[in-house]
Amino acid sequence: MHLLWFRRDLRLTDNEIVTLATANNAPVLPFFIIDPWFYQWADIGKARVRFLFESLEDLDCNLQNFGSRLILLEGNSIDVLQEITRQLIEEKYKPKLYFNRDVQVEYGIDRDKAIIDLYENLNLDFHLGLSTFLQAQDNRSQWFQEYYSYQRQSTFLTPESINVPLISLRLPQITFTELKHKYHHFWSTNKVYFRGGETQAQAMLGSFLEGRFNGYHWKLSRPWLAQQKATSHLSPHLAFGTTSTRTVYQRTKMRAEELKTENQPKAEFSLKAFRDRLRWRDSFTQRLYFYPEIAYKNRYPEFDEWYTLESLSPQKQELFHAFKEGLTGFPLVDASMRQLKAMGWMNFRMRAMCATFLTINCGISWHHGAKHYMNYLVDGDLAINNWQWQMQAGITNPLSETFRIYNPNKNIQDKDPYLKFIYYWVDELRGYSLPEIIQAKYAGSSSYPQPIVDWSYTRKANGKIISQLRKKVRERLILEGGEEYKSAVAAKETVEKYWQYKDKEYKKIKGN
Repeated sequence: MHLLWFRRDLRLTDNEIVTLATANNAPVLPFFIIDPWFYQWADIGKARVRFLFESLEDLDCNLQNFGSRLILLEGNSIDVLQEITRQLIEEKYKPKLYFNRDVQVEYGIDRDKAIIDLYENLNLDFHLGLSTFLQAQDNRSQWFQEYYSYQRQSTFLTPESINVPLISLRLPQITFTELKHKYHHFWSTNKVYFRGGETQAQAMLGSFLEGRFNGYHWKLSRPWLAQQKATSHLSPHLAFGTTSTRTVYQRTKMRAEELKTENQPKAEFSLKAFRDRLRWRDSFTQRLYFYPEIAYKNRYPEFDEWYTLESLSPQKQELFHAFKEGLTGFPLVDASMRQLKAMGWMNFRMRAMCATFLTINCGISWHHGAKHYMNYLVDGDLAINNWQWQMQAGITNPLSETFRIYNPNKNIQDKDPYLKFIYYWVDELRGYSLPEIIQAKYAGSSSYPQPIVDWSYTRKANGKIISQLRKKVRERLILEGGEEYKSAVAAKETVEKYWQYKDKEYKKIKGN
């Protein structure tokens, strides 16, 4: 009896455990455990739970096409799995468990270890697979080579049939109707912008490669165009595994090859930029798996005196409330934060800009902002979210003597010059022109709030504090690292030279 345990791999295509568990016509029990940990997690959001449940429903429909179905169980994952195993052994079966490694959170990693211990103690077989690329040992020097080797491998085959066992588990199961009723508060959103499921993931990828990808390399930074699906909108699907990065990579590569024959270098460049983002995403997953503490701890202890999990002072609580509600008096920040609450999403550039504003200009620890993002993001991914918050807070990459502090008003001119994004989310500013908004001409004649901080002053004052902390880290690394530090500097220079070359390459393509 093969037990097929789905987690963050809610698909039948290119899924290692699906292919292996269904081979040789073995009887297969596909199941998912509704673990209370997930929806009671402090960093969970409504949109993400709903996306999960929709993905489960779609997976059930796809399994029904093979005469099977998805068994929904509730409870602590370890306890439920232990009981399933016990019942099957009583029925004279020898169960073999198939599950993919959980690479997201410490709870999942610890749970995997406990399940492995359980099956080893019972002398039972199990197969621990991979839903996405993960390097066996943390070796950054070989990561690129191994990553692309994995992405170019043949995808796992979708089963031609599934052998459905004639057995009933003596465990409380929940139907999808009961699921929606019991957790109805997750369906209370006015509008759903991202629907879950493998079927939806395939359709989204198809429409992206059909034409939405054109201009991706520059549109991804424009919030209005990104909202209109100039980006792939696959991020929640990749987070829940309703598609695999390998499938996306290979189909994108195939589309790029087609464009070569049509002599469309700009389109090729857009798809190359997209594939680079896939690699960028997976590199964060790799980092978090081997260093799970970075989701909550400052990368360098020198920052512990500035960025902490401590409760906010009343003054900072007011600033944080204005930030969360989109009432900071900085139009592009407010439009982005209102978009986050409504859609459960915003494009990467706006995520970075808002994070910098909160941490540098408001002087509020990244811990609070990262938690707020995770409470709303439908594609919330600890590996990317929390590390990027540290990055935008000025903590990471201390080898560089500078770090970026986004200017929200300058970004209006650069990223939303026609004000479509701001007009859509900030009703109070409709009718004002770009110069009027930049110069805050609406002050006194609009309900829109005044800026909650002096951007120039806080940039200088708080930016100086962060710079000094970065200098402390840099000096310590020099003393401790020696030749290793020099090698890191050399590597950094090599990367910078590479991107200088890529910039020249793109300008040449653009000129043509």
